[in-house]
Amino acid sequence: MARSGSRRRFPTYFLYGEAPRPVTGPLLNVETIEARSARHHWKIEPHRHHVLHQLVLVLRGCGVTMADGISAQYRPPALVVTPAGAVHGFEFEPGTTGYVISLSDDLLRELIRQEPGVAALFSRPLTLELRRDDLRDTDLARSAPMLARESQRGDAGHRMALHGWLQVLLGNVLRLVDDLPNPADPAVGQRRSLLARFVGMIERRFRNNQSVPGYAAALGVSQSRLRSVCLSLTGQSPIQLIHARVLLEAKRQLHYTDSAVGEIATSLGIEDAAYFTRFFTRRVGMSPREFRRRGPEVINTGGL
Repeated sequence: MARSGSRRRFPTYFLYGEAPRPVTGPLLNVETIEARSARHHWKIEPHRHHVLHQLVLVLRGCGVTMADGISAQYRPPALVVTPAGAVHGFEFEPGTTGYVISLSDDLLRELIRQEPGVAALFSRPLTLELRRDDLRDTDLARSAPMLARESQRGDAGHRMALHGWLQVLLGNVLRLVDDLPNPADPAVGQRRSLLARFVGMIERRFRNNQSVPGYAAALGVSQSRLRSVCLSLTGQSPIQLIHARVLLEAKRQLHYTDSAVGEIATSLGIEDAAYFTRFFTRRVGMSPREFRRRGPEVINTGGL
């Protein structure tokens, strides 16, 4: 999925090819991969959704995904997770089968309140090949078509059944993508809830150059408590998680806009462009200008 030499602004859609529109309340859309991709010759050009998060389950057919400047080649079965705001695209093998599940912010927040692990699942773009034996050991391949079937109905009990199948599907996704601690343990639940709140707060405030003590105070916990939870559940400290989000936005703007490095720094709450360049270079291993010049990276995914 090559990028041309000049940067361009990528379109924003509600669903691919559809004009943006406001969304109020929980919204769920489920469709087969073929339903939208076949009429676009199995190629979904890079774009973004401001209000929809997406999970794609590929059951048959190889392909390539692109998200935030990184392309990943996969073999089925595979899972692709794309949070709202990420620039992403797909090249599917003709005849690919699977499902695309799109969730609004409000619905995602409802799910996170019930299961904080969902926040981590949708915190970053992700492409994973799955082992078929692992897939058979879960109900994911069975729950996806049931969710799609229920999404086409509108009779009595529809809303309850639809959300029930969605919860079953996401529960099985979590089992596949992460070795989560026992959710029945109240202490574990509290730690995961705090992490979900912190990740959500980072998303809202990462442009403000807020300090870790500021985040801890806003969350109503000590810095040591926040650090302990972040390290135990993600292996990263609070400042590493904050910096990762800042770097992700910096990379997006370097790849997908023509903004000057100084303008990007200012948009991220960093007034000193030289400091931003040093910050970026230390963590990425190259300067912002070199990163922009090289363009997107291509990687191959591995099985779990």
